[in-house]
Amino acid sequence: MKRNPYWFLLLSGLSGCAMGPDYQEKIPAVPEHWQAEQQAPKSASRLNSESTNPETLKTWWKNFGDAGLNRLMDKALTGNLDVKMALARIDQARAERRSTRAELFPTVNGVAGAQRNDNPFPGFAPGIKFNLFEVGFDALWEIDLFGRQQRRLEAATADLDAAGEEYRQALVTLTAELTRSYIDYRSLQNQLRITHSNLDAQQHTLKLTGKLFKEGVGTRHDVVRARAQTEATEAQIPALEAGLISALHQLEVLIGQQPGTLTAELKQPVEVPPAPTQAILTSPAETIRQRPDIRIAERRLAAATAMQGAAIAELFPKISLSAFLGLRNTDIESLFKSAAFSYGTAANLLQPLLNFGRIQAGIDLAEARQKEAYLGYQKAVLDALQETETALAHYLKEEIRRQALSRSVADLQESVRLSQLRFKEGVISFLDVLDAQRVLYAAEIELARSEAAASTHLVAVYKALGGGAKATVSQS
Repeated sequence: MKRNPYWFLLLSGLSGCAMGPDYQEKIPAVPEHWQAEQQAPKSASRLNSESTNPETLKTWWKNFGDAGLNRLMDKALTGNLDVKMALARIDQARAERRSTRAELFPTVNGVAGAQRNDNPFPGFAPGIKFNLFEVGFDALWEIDLFGRQQRRLEAATADLDAAGEEYRQALVTLTAELTRSYIDYRSLQNQLRITHSNLDAQQHTLKLTGKLFKEGVGTRHDVVRARAQTEATEAQIPALEAGLISALHQLEVLIGQQPGTLTAELKQPVEVPPAPTQAILTSPAETIRQRPDIRIAERRLAAATAMQGAAIAELFPKISLSAFLGLRNTDIESLFKSAAFSYGTAANLLQPLLNFGRIQAGIDLAEARQKEAYLGYQKAVLDALQETETALAHYLKEEIRRQALSRSVADLQESVRLSQLRFKEGVISFLDVLDAQRVLYAAEIELARSEAAASTHLVAVYKALGGGAKATVSQS
């Protein structure tokens, strides 16, 4: 029988016909400028939106100029377990894509078997049975005529891309969380230092009031008031120490180490990393392009769109080719002789006829999932805009508050100095001195918290801009 080889090429060429919609990349509508920056007072530290430096966003934490923070970040980038899990998910998605891609190619298996069969022609020599022995290779190929497997491969590719973006999102989250925890830790150290300093001053004042009372110059009310103020300040220390321990353990978890690892390294107090007066601020459109969570949502939408096509392709026929090449014989002793050589080919077509709506339900399910993914993408864009606007507003407003508190502390320090002089001159009572000290202590604590808050809000700005998505360990 003469065979035409061109039908095979024709079917292969038709395999590029894919069902369902072709995915088009989404371009979200975003404002040209940030509202928070436009509404900020001129006295506030401005964010430079004139240019975008990718390297600044890549290693944004270095803008704080803190060597300890830089060392911890290097440890976290190599040891954080969430980042390692994200890398493992990339390997999973890559394996899934390889598996899906392999379905486009024939499968070849080695076969060996023995059969005991009835006479296929019972009209001739009834009751006779025969054996069939075979060994060789069996091949099967389902031709992707309507693009079902092609769409599944597109979906697997999009899932792999999304896994890569999830890894970058893990880096964004890690760099922000580590910097924020480090700022919290240093802020608590600073607050503890201020509290101990004020406690020492208040204990000195308490001794002085007790001495004046014994000498008949002061009153018992002064002693009780000074003692109460000292005890109130002392009561703040355990809570600050507990917060310090919690922040330390959080840092240790972020670098992938057990509790107690960083105790010696971070024991020496240093100043809270100050928020830089200038920071790179990208446009809203550039922010959307840089944020991994937006790209995750976009890739999931691409995958869902591809799976729509795969579901639609189930309505159409499935064509498969099979082939056998090897040795067959009814006598096992003659199996490996040249006369036993055998080959065969076959083509099968499977067309769904009665499936009680199963395929249509699958199409409806894929369409609903695509709609959910599209809405999820839109929500991700809105969340990104909201997060950035909020972070900018908090940072700019906190800068105003920090500057006002700084001026207030300077004035209160002068007020305490003057009140002590006036008390020595007998112009005011000692209660006025105690009140001035109490107000100064409260203002100093608020200033320390505001400095930490300004830096923390700037961390939120960098996180909202997608900073750290391409973070790497420092090479030094």
